Amino acid sequence: MALFTVGLVGTGIALFWVTYMGSLSIAEYEVARSAKSKATLARLVFNQHLDQLEGRIRTVASDPALQNALAEKDAAAAKAILEQASQSMTSAVLDLLLIDLPDESGWVKSSLGLIDLTDQLPFNVRQAMPPDIWITYANHHTDPMEVTAALSILVIDPETGQLLGRVFGGTSVTSSFSLPGVLAKNLQVDDISFAHDHHIVAGIGELMSETLHHRATTGSENVQYLLENDQLFVIAPLIADLDGHMLSAIIKQPIDTLKNVKATYSQLFLPFLVYTVLLALCAALLVNRITSAGLGRLMRYAMNLRQDRLVSAPQAGLISEFNKLSAMFQTAFETVRNRDAQFKDMIDGSLHGVLVHSNRRVLYVNDALLKMLGYEPGTSEQLVGTPLLTFYAPEEHDRLRSYLKMRGKGGAPRVYDVKGQHRDGHTVWFEQHVRLTEWRGENALYVTITDISERKRQEELATKNANFDILTGLPNRRLLLDRLRQSLQRNRHDGVLTALMILDIDRFKMVNETYGPKAGDQVIESVAARLTQTMGPDQTVARMGGDEFAIILSDPEDRWEIERIAREILTDISDPIELEDGTRVVLSGSLGITLAPNDGDDDEVLLLQADTSMHQAKAESGTSYRFFATRMNEQTARAGLVEASLRRAIENGELHLNYQPIVDYASNKVVGCEALARWTDDKLGVVPPTEFIQVAEECGLIVPLGEWVLREACTFYQSCNRNGMKLESISVNISPRQCRDEDFLTELRDILHDTAMDPTHLCLEITESVMFDDQRTNPVEILTAISSLGIRISLDDFGTGYSSLSYLKRLPIDTLKVDRAFVMDLDQDQDDQALVQAIVSMARSLGINVICEGAETLEQCDLIRSFGCSLIQGYHFARPMAGVDFHGYLVNMNGTDQVSAEAG
Repeated sequence: MALFTVGLVGTGIALFWVTYMGSLSIAEYEVARSAKSKATLARLVFNQHLDQLEGRIRTVASDPALQNALAEKDAAAAKAILEQASQSMTSAVLDLLLIDLPDESGWVKSSLGLIDLTDQLPFNVRQAMPPDIWITYANHHTDPMEVTAALSILVIDPETGQLLGRVFGGTSVTSSFSLPGVLAKNLQVDDISFAHDHHIVAGIGELMSETLHHRATTGSENVQYLLENDQLFVIAPLIADLDGHMLSAIIKQPIDTLKNVKATYSQLFLPFLVYTVLLALCAALLVNRITSAGLGRLMRYAMNLRQDRLVSAPQAGLISEFNKLSAMFQTAFETVRNRDAQFKDMIDGSLHGVLVHSNRRVLYVNDALLKMLGYEPGTSEQLVGTPLLTFYAPEEHDRLRSYLKMRGKGGAPRVYDVKGQHRDGHTVWFEQHVRLTEWRGENALYVTITDISERKRQEELATKNANFDILTGLPNRRLLLDRLRQSLQRNRHDGVLTALMILDIDRFKMVNETYGPKAGDQVIESVAARLTQTMGPDQTVARMGGDEFAIILSDPEDRWEIERIAREILTDISDPIELEDGTRVVLSGSLGITLAPNDGDDDEVLLLQADTSMHQAKAESGTSYRFFATRMNEQTARAGLVEASLRRAIENGELHLNYQPIVDYASNKVVGCEALARWTDDKLGVVPPTEFIQVAEECGLIVPLGEWVLREACTFYQSCNRNGMKLESISVNISPRQCRDEDFLTELRDILHDTAMDPTHLCLEITESVMFDDQRTNPVEILTAISSLGIRISLDDFGTGYSSLSYLKRLPIDTLKVDRAFVMDLDQDQDDQALVQAIVSMARSLGINVICEGAETLEQCDLIRSFGCSLIQGYHFARPMAGVDFHGYLVNMNGTDQVSAEAG
């Protein structure tokens, strides 16, 4: 009832306000209309005044007597005519009247004595005035400003048509007394003024002493009005001057229309409000008397339906709308009851578990959840009413209690994973979606549950696969880095030491090639087991991939303990490993070590440093360990600089070839040469081939570099033959990286074709220690394919590698090059002599040529010759030399073939 009363009173007040605002709008419209009428009348009176003045001026200008006086230049007669015209005017007075001759300004003046023509209408202004048009002129240089309205009439000789003179007449707006009076009288106002360029220049009444309002714009061509303190100010534009400034009339007139409207409505508001409130109360009481009984019956009926009570619809009352509403309630509640029954059937048959609980007690469970927990479907009474936490594993109880407390504050998660408790005691993983609901009139939580045990098992398996090596079960690189970061954090907090070791198994490729991949896997598993046993459960042993392992040694006492453990690891690795077929293999390892925080505390940098140390140990001797040193980083930086410069040098053709002769010692003739790449950089200077060839191998530049060397060597060989120089063959070193390139054989064919090189005169040298240690290269397949092109193959540095001698029988090898390590002390070392003699004898029996390289003395050459080997390469004959120098050396040793030279 109160709301109804307030609504009626509010509606009445709103209507009163609308009426009040409408009346104000009408009053304001009338004020605007009155202002426009005043402005129109002001312009009309002003124009009429000017028309009267214009008529008098034209009468003077057309007077024949004045024309005769001008023709005869009788100034006295002309002045008499002008004075007579001024005296005859009554209402419209000419404040100024003068005549200008074509050759004399101000010839005759009949202006009022108070008028100064110099200020009111100067000569230059009169010259600029167009004839027959009223203009206003404002002199801004006088104080106060002088404003004049003037008209120019030409006097023409009727017989000759010549200009006799110009008659100027007008009125001073500033000093005139007749013009404001005429306007005030016709407009029936007491206060009127003239404004020019925002300045009041003339007028009568109070307006002469008032300043213009800041919103008044007297220069506008439109009518304006302002209403302030029951005074209406009308600004009427009259005429524009030569500069475009507007002369306006400002009219002040008292007006009380808006004041009367406001006063009337103020007096009416209080009685209106009282009557409105009384009427609203009466109407509310009447409506309440009519509707209260029917509304009460309807509310009692709705409450019974809400509590699931079976009641009949209330009896029909006097108000038909209530009767319809009662029938709609009954239909709606029946529909909801039927839908609830259908929804319950759907929930019971759902594949997802459903749980409803309130106050930590179970209110409802469906059959799907019963099956998840190990109960028979249809036995929900076993769980309804039991404590909620009995559904869940004990370790989840504290978390769930905190969620229940947070739920009321809106801070608990709506979706989360939780461990459930199966009836037989094992854990079941649930994914729960929780939302608020209402159950039998009470607030409750509705939980949808999905069994995700299989997904969790798969995630656990995926996590294990992502973090552990499948073959050994050891942590992989990813988990190693995570544990290394944790160890480094402990270092920073506790100030302890951490050692990171990288272990690589030496000659592991031999096991794979000799006994097969399965044996290789068994070796990896055995090494992993030994490392785990040696390091114990408190240290991390990880497999990085292939035959490489990493070890995190946490909190060692000192460097001596680290060295002791490193030696122990290498000793364990070197113990024989028995394969499935009973074969025992003996391997060794190379170990790189870096320390944190001594060498840094960045995990990736430490890993790189340990790897660098491992490669240093492998390069020096193998079966050893090396600690990281700063110089290794310097070597890495140097390698990066060499790589960038070498890449540029290959692109710009800055490398060149030197050639070292291979001599048949028996005949003292050059039978071949070896092409050797050399490089001098502008910044790095002379870069040793041992350095830039290794860098090229590591970064892949060896492929374009090797192709360039091959093409240059073939071209050089052809140039020797074209110039009559006898040379049987030329040798070029190739790397396993080139052999692995799928386009290598195609490039070989293209080079042979482009240079017209006979493949039987080209010898490719492959290093034994590199070719046979590269697990990614199959030497039999590659060398056979090269030999099929007709190219000869030489095995370089023979005797320094670990390849099986069976390769000499299986591979298409044409030449063995005995390494210089066996030749440099040949004349002093009996063992070297025995080895060289054995190699030469073995090669001869296999039909393979032998070249001994590194001979520097005559005695060494004689010994080699005595062993049955006559092909020698070394400083005793010549060092590697440029192509031009080699040409001279070749001619000196072998002479020239004049027929070939002339043909070339």
